[in-house]
Amino acid sequence: MNFKMQDVKLDLGMTAFENMFLNTYVQMADGDSLKVFLLVYKDAYNTGYVDTKKIQKQLSFTEEKFNQCIEFWINMGVFREKRDTSGQDYIEIISLRQMYYGDNSKSENEISFDKAGRKSIMFDNIERILDRSLTPADITRIQETLMEYDSDPELVTEAFRQGKANGNMDVKYVLGYIKTWRDQGIFTLNDLKMKEERQKLAKKNSPRQYRKRSSNNDEIKNYAQKAREERFRRMLGEDNNGN
Repeated sequence: MNFKMQDVKLDLGMTAFENMFLNTYVQMADGDSLKVFLLVYKDAYNTGYVDTKKIQKQLSFTEEKFNQCIEFWINMGVFREKRDTSGQDYIEIISLRQMYYGDNSKSENEISFDKAGRKSIMFDNIERILDRSLTPADITRIQETLMEYDSDPELVTEAFRQGKANGNMDVKYVLGYIKTWRDQGIFTLNDLKMKEERQKLAKKNSPRQYRKRSSNNDEIKNYAQKAREERFRRMLGEDNNGN
């Protein structure tokens, strides 16, 4: 089935939504939470002010039900609770595009542009490894880990590969690899490969270890030897008596 947009004769305004949000959350969110998001986003996008009472009335939602929908988006990482310099609390609507690609304020800087591209590849690779889309909460944790430990995106991808190989793909668990590697002075995938090669070389060049025979085995062998000697003496004694 094909769809086409009608030519608009009268412009009554339009709200642009990020494709990343539509692709990730329309299939995950319940209908009520999605309604709240769309109306909150529309007002914040077009006017910068959201009248929550008006939206509650428009949807015939109680304040409790409205707040539950807001809490859903906070838990999903799409809404973020913040406080301004005057001490007033507010909710920031997160840009998924900026989460993925970072702040574009330094886009003219070649190094910054290169890292943004590498991060985009990293997120794509992680989603392929996990076989699912990353949630905004996942993306936030990964971004914070990258900044906190100054790790390369390729190293984060390797952490998820190792997590999958070990049977645990929980994002919090996998990011523990990055902390461990940071403590070992590993910040890039090349650092990790060099460490693994050094370990292989050290193992190869180490003297071969021979396991000492257990005393129990020695005792058993001694007992068997004595038993054979005793039987041999008896045989000799029987022969002598026969003669």
